[in-house]
Amino acid sequence: MASSKNHGTRVNWLDALRGAAIILMIIYHTCWDLMFLFGHHINWFEKHPDLLLNRIICFSFILISGYSVGLSKRIVRRGVIVFLCGAAITVVTLVFTPANPIWFGILTFIGSSMLIMSLLDKGLKKAPAIPGIIICLFLFVLFYHVNRGVLSVGSFSVATLSRGLYKNYVTAFFGFPFKGFVSEDYFSILPWIFLYMTGYFAYQATSDLAKKTAGPIRKWGLLSLLGRYSLPIYIVHQGIIFVILKILDWAGLI
Repeated sequence: MASSKNHGTRVNWLDALRGAAIILMIIYHTCWDLMFLFGHHINWFEKHPDLLLNRIICFSFILISGYSVGLSKRIVRRGVIVFLCGAAITVVTLVFTPANPIWFGILTFIGSSMLIMSLLDKGLKKAPAIPGIIICLFLFVLFYHVNRGVLSVGSFSVATLSRGLYKNYVTAFFGFPFKGFVSEDYFSILPWIFLYMTGYFAYQATSDLAKKTAGPIRKWGLLSLLGRYSLPIYIVHQGIIFVILKILDWAGLI
């Protein structure tokens, strides 16, 4: 959804990267539905590729969204729209799958991050980009297990956090989920904001390249098309996949 600051132009290679992430996401959710909703075993997906593919997709969306902040003229408006889409998904899951709700999923996180960056953008633009990338990556690693109450670097534990931080849904939003908290898709502000900011500083380091390569929308095939419409595709793709698989299962084709 990111566009350059000139109306009617796009950074087409960024759309293509986002489109590639969309394709991986569709593959992942198709495999997940086949296994957990339709009972079909997929040997290659049952092992590490399940988590690996999930993380590649999530990392890609977050980094690309962080990068795109520098290209957007209306960060607040976009942030509100994405946040509300995430909130709508939460409501739908609470109504239709209350045992498996989505609290603070990736859309809620990305929308929140856009709003946060709209407040920090002016100050962070003055910070050097390369040190910013390094510091944010380090903080992301350090806080990666914050949901579990631990700060660590690899296998080295730096600190154990007080359980008093982990109280309710508000604390869960920021990265401190209470005991019994359940969410099928959970991206809290910590640690993921640091990965988002890594993308932001990556744009600051390569802004000249992004501006030079921004131009009129060109047909880069399926990748570019999917990248331009990533938000609506994200919202509807699960329902479409489920309906298609249901029809195929009813017809005895899977």
